[in-house]
Amino acid sequence: MNKKTNIDLLPENLREVLSKNGIKNLYPPQAEAVAKGLLSPKNMVLSMPTAAGKTLLAELVMLQTILSGKGNCLYIVPMRALASEKHDDFKERYTSLNVSVGIATGDYDYVDRRLTKNDILIATAEKVDSLLRQDPSWLCSRLACVIVDEIHYIGDPHRGPTLETVITRLLTINPQLKILGLSATIANAHTIAGWLNANLVTSTWRPVALKEGVYYQGTVKFADGTSKQIDTSTAEDDDIAALAIDCIKEQGQALVFVNTRKSAQAEARRIAKQMHRVLSNDERIRLKSLSEKVDNDSGETTKLSKQLSECLQSGVVFHHAGLHHTHRKLIEDNFRGNTIKVICATPTLAVGVNLPSRRAIIRGLYRYVSGLGMRPISVMEYKQMSGRAGRPKYDTYGEAILVSKSQREQNSLFTDFIFADAEPIASQLGNETALRTHLLASIATGFITSINSAFEFIQKTFFSYQQKRYDISDMVIEIIEFLAREKMIQKKNDSLLATAFGARISRLYLDPISAVIIRDCLQETNEHISSLKLLYLICSVPDMSVLALNKADLEKVLPFADAHNEDFELPLPLSDDFNSHLAKIKTVWMLSLWMNEEKEENICEIFNIGPGDVHRFVETAEWLLYAAIELAKLLKIPGIKLVQTLRTQMKYGIKPELIELVNLKGIGRMRARNLFGKGYKNIAQLKNAPLESLQKIPTIGKEIAANIKKQVEAQDLAP
Repeated sequence: MNKKTNIDLLPENLREVLSKNGIKNLYPPQAEAVAKGLLSPKNMVLSMPTAAGKTLLAELVMLQTILSGKGNCLYIVPMRALASEKHDDFKERYTSLNVSVGIATGDYDYVDRRLTKNDILIATAEKVDSLLRQDPSWLCSRLACVIVDEIHYIGDPHRGPTLETVITRLLTINPQLKILGLSATIANAHTIAGWLNANLVTSTWRPVALKEGVYYQGTVKFADGTSKQIDTSTAEDDDIAALAIDCIKEQGQALVFVNTRKSAQAEARRIAKQMHRVLSNDERIRLKSLSEKVDNDSGETTKLSKQLSECLQSGVVFHHAGLHHTHRKLIEDNFRGNTIKVICATPTLAVGVNLPSRRAIIRGLYRYVSGLGMRPISVMEYKQMSGRAGRPKYDTYGEAILVSKSQREQNSLFTDFIFADAEPIASQLGNETALRTHLLASIATGFITSINSAFEFIQKTFFSYQQKRYDISDMVIEIIEFLAREKMIQKKNDSLLATAFGARISRLYLDPISAVIIRDCLQETNEHISSLKLLYLICSVPDMSVLALNKADLEKVLPFADAHNEDFELPLPLSDDFNSHLAKIKTVWMLSLWMNEEKEENICEIFNIGPGDVHRFVETAEWLLYAAIELAKLLKIPGIKLVQTLRTQMKYGIKPELIELVNLKGIGRMRARNLFGKGYKNIAQLKNAPLESLQKIPTIGKEIAANIKKQVEAQDLAP
């Protein structure tokens, strides 16, 4: 087979599309996929390395589906950031073809029916699941093709069950639906292909050759027998910095993978100190401008954003979930543009957005596991990180370099990671928590109408295909009995029907256990519930993660717990150990500080978390408060007004007195407080305020002031 295969294998309309995008040939695995029926109605699974052209094959399938009038396409991704990346890419390339591209990643309880007008809809598996719970016929009426990107996530303990049930439901609705599964690393791809009745294409071919090696004491030994000397003196004997700077000197970029956020930040600072040796004046100017953008766009400046800004001036950044999403996007965009030279990241970056580099330096091969201590990461995780090495169109090769502390470890790293096979993917649907949630959703949407159909549905899953000898019928029966006992479903003989309570839980995207806890606690406490007790309630449900509790936290958390002891007593179904109880209280404390307008920087400092963490906790808490409101309405439980007020406070991070002001577009917690401090406490006072006076208020200015006046003058102020 030639190195590249001509696009004459494709229909003329697709050849024209590729030609307009500058693509004249197919890569070998792409040509193999076309030859094996990529464009036929048959399902297909592609297991090909990063940058080998999987996304292009998915685009060919979608374009053929759309241009031939067969219907719409759904592109499922594991993460919101990847959805945004794909949306921007597809929209840029295909708007000229009148192919509309939409994205759905937001509120699980909201259906924007305009989404059906898009030829391609990009969404996370969780969002697709929520859309199926709202109205499956709406989503699937014109659906002809589903692309499942990173299909190996079906083996992820957290996201896997949702992805698996989504695929199963879609195929239940329309057995003729074409499924295309994509992954860089599937050890047992044949098993997934068998489940989907799909053709399989596997390949190790890469457009940019990958050299894998291990660094020890100034030398990198590669798996192909070659070696490379690294000058460590230029980086003050910091091995990671030396490897990164060596790469930059050769006009490359580097990704450094470490196992913790603190390590990522510390490594970025160390490398930044050495970067003056390799940056040009033009690069310094561009980086200075980016650094100022971080300072100006931060909203509330935090210690983390200051550190990021400082490192950025040297072309080095850290990247992890604690960063604000705007900063993560700035980093990703400017790394792709080759302005940022080095990213120090936790391994989650490897399975997120597409950020190739000349060299992937992998130091974090061990991770702390509760009860087990430090354990090696999976081979699959290593393969995901090493696969980021090699920039198409820039590099002729990429280097994945593991860092060893001893000669003995150097040898074991070759054996345990470089020469090892990735672990097989295993279904996670046998988990009772996941099964309970998805069984209720399937009953509420009519996928399951009887006990017998519940078994039939399970038999269609990857779990059943893979675990033929493992019987979960007893677990299914127990879950159905639980749902009936808690009045989420009605069970008459063999038939199953969701109640209004069960249907609402499903549409709210709640774990049934969370719904039971919320219902029982609201009914028990009635209208006498306090704000802190409400916060403790939502921090007690499975859908809410809580802050980790360290020994050092006890001195800080215990006084808060003692001062509000009565607020932390609820009729919960399961009693916690004392540490779990305090972890919830710690989370309540953090959320209460946010709602009392504590500076974001102080919250991050007190709880040792990042701005991104704060906003994730706040987003989840706001959603759960909304769910509590909806359940209280349905069950006619009094005291809803307090929950509604608390939800608004949570959303904006404000005291109750600012609620009216933050309802204005463009007015967040800081601007609302500044307006309030100058005497503008409501809409009526803003309507009568002189424009010149509003402009002088800090953080308002001319443009925001004009926008405020435009909004308040348009409102009906009649009593």
